[in-house]
Amino acid sequence: MAVEYRGFRVTVDAKADATDTQWLCRAVMEGVDAQVETAKLPSVELAIPKLKIDVLMALSVVEQTAKQAVDEWWHARQPEMA
Repeated sequence: MAVEYRGFRVTVDAKADATDTQWLCRAVMEGVDAQVETAKLPSVELAIPKLKIDVLMALSVVEQTAKQAVDEWWHARQPEMA
């Protein structure tokens, strides 16, 4: 699943771990707009127990965490535009 947010493409995926007890979720953020295309943000990785949350909720948590990382970068880089 991919969404665009503040000039970044946030790509989120999840898979079960080897023991099938956790969701291994990852979000990768790539700059797609001209003003952020050179930005390098670290990916977000979370392991979420399958017994506590379904895959759609896990993806949502990782997506929101990635958006928060983009917001933090955005505010630090361009405080006058925040």
